[in-house]
Amino acid sequence: MTDPSTILAYFTIGKTTPTQISPIIGGHINKSFLVLTETEGFVLQRINESVFPDVSKLMENFCRVTGHLRAKGFITLESLQTVHGKDFHLDTQGHAWRLCRRLENTLMASIPATSQQVKNAAKAYGYFTRSLEDLPKPRLHEIIPGFHDTRKRMDEFLLAVEANPRNRIQNATAEIEFIIERREWCEIIPRAMADGVIPERIVHNDAKLDNVLFDIQTGEVASVIDLDTVMPGSILHDFGDLIRSAASSAREDEPDISKIAINKHFIDAITNGFLESCGAIITQGERELLPVAGKLITYEQAIRFLTDYILGDHYYKTHHPNQNLDRARNQLRLVELLEENT
Repeated sequence: MTDPSTILAYFTIGKTTPTQISPIIGGHINKSFLVLTETEGFVLQRINESVFPDVSKLMENFCRVTGHLRAKGFITLESLQTVHGKDFHLDTQGHAWRLCRRLENTLMASIPATSQQVKNAAKAYGYFTRSLEDLPKPRLHEIIPGFHDTRKRMDEFLLAVEANPRNRIQNATAEIEFIIERREWCEIIPRAMADGVIPERIVHNDAKLDNVLFDIQTGEVASVIDLDTVMPGSILHDFGDLIRSAASSAREDEPDISKIAINKHFIDAITNGFLESCGAIITQGERELLPVAGKLITYEQAIRFLTDYILGDHYYKTHHPNQNLDRARNQLRLVELLEENT
């Protein structure tokens, strides 16, 4: 991989000498680096072109959304231009890089600490979607077509099981059976959208707890981050992902499923915060599906993790051979618990 220190010269901070460049641990998709100078901090990212093959459209979405939010007074990510006036730089190997200012005095929470914290996160995602209701046309690019089309995810899963290119399905027979037994769930949200029961909106599409930054002093949400999947979708996708990521007692790659539990107080906090911030725009159809959204999105995520495991771990970054299998088992246990509570 290209040395990230050589990339900085192509951005407008190029003449500023960094005092530190270090990898940022975490995140499934892009490679990220913290860049510190004597006066400020930045985040340098190499965009994963296998996940985001059209970086121009990705960055067009990114800049339109962040510009709209900044015009409304929101604190949001700021992408710095290159010395050639572009939003990203292509290195000699064809890899795309972008540079954003670091949001100072903030922290991330992968495991929720309090009901108030998860309520604040839910309010932030609700405000996020509500604030993008009046984003001027044209429609945002669909960066990953069918990203939350669970029917498509099921088709891809079944093809992976049939192909079994790494001879891994024998390690996941119970998980495969669990998923197939519930395959009718795949129709619920896509059919409701296709029938006009729930509207298309601009949503985050990866509304996890660790995709918001909290103000260190106040505990309020400073900003919603990781905006690469912001595109048309359903508000149920974001609400469901919040339940999936913030109502569980364990990280999504925790291999010991006995440590996984549901915090009902957190579910109530998420629901109350979400409705408080965007309840005015939620339709009756959306409201009726909110109680099952967490179960459906967790199920979809389990399908994605297990598909990637079967195919050889091409999409999600892994640190050991069975990590995607652990993630899938984790999510399926969470599905079981959410079934008991919906």
